[in-house]
Amino acid sequence: SCAVSGEGMDVTTPDSPEHKVRTGSPTAARSLSSKVLVLTIIFVMIAEVLIFVPSVANFRMRWLQDRLNTAAVAAVVLANTPQEDLSRAMQDDVLMATGAKAIALREKEASRLLAVEEMPPEVDSHINLAETGVFSALSGVWNTVIKAGSQTIRVFGPVGESSKTVEIILSDKGLYQALLIYARNVFYLSILISLITGGLVFLALRRMLIAPIRSMTQNMLRFSAEPENPAHILMPTVRNDELGVAERELAAMQTELQHTLQSRKHLADLELAVSK
Repeated sequence: SCAVSGEGMDVTTPDSPEHKVRTGSPTAARSLSSKVLVLTIIFVMIAEVLIFVPSVANFRMRWLQDRLNTAAVAAVVLANTPQEDLSRAMQDDVLMATGAKAIALREKEASRLLAVEEMPPEVDSHINLAETGVFSALSGVWNTVIKAGSQTIRVFGPVGESSKTVEIILSDKGLYQALLIYARNVFYLSILISLITGGLVFLALRRMLIAPIRSMTQNMLRFSAEPENPAHILMPTVRNDELGVAERELAAMQTELQHTLQSRKHLADLELAVSK
């Protein structure tokens, strides 16, 4: 093919470096399709991470709330039982059923210890479920994970709509193990959702953007190699978006350029005939 420069006609052969630069296709790693796929996976994984941490924090709060609700039911029953009837065996059964080391019920200023182990442990952390905010819940997750279930925590909160408050003391080892299982399940589910979502987004972008752009690129390469061939003029689609406008403008520009080249060829042939 011939390239027109400011000083005249510059002939570019198929083996020249300029020709390879203009007609060479990008490698698979540098193609637009690969970049879109990588960016899609990265963005979906970032979104999953942003959802993952609050989800684990919410699971921790629900786990503690469930333990507190169970202890509240037991506390109401024990509160109606005379103190002399609360045997050691009954307290141990209630503690084993609730997973707590101690249960107390507080109403206004009065507090009553309903069940407790023979040697109550020292409390490492206090959690008020009624006043735990978002940031406290998030920091609580990291605290549980870092301590690896080695803490003894005190959890307290209101009993339903009443003015009573139930308090329980328990080890966070069970919470730590439950968090690990939940995090593992959510992680696997997030990977599956990321792959499915990333694949669907990639296929949609490939069909809507990458495929038309690749078709236009290949057409420009073919037209650049042989601009005199009318078969290499792009046939625009009926799209009404930006790509449709670009296709129609490119087809019009190729048609005009081909007419210009044909006119120059006719003039060159006429000048050659006159010179002869």
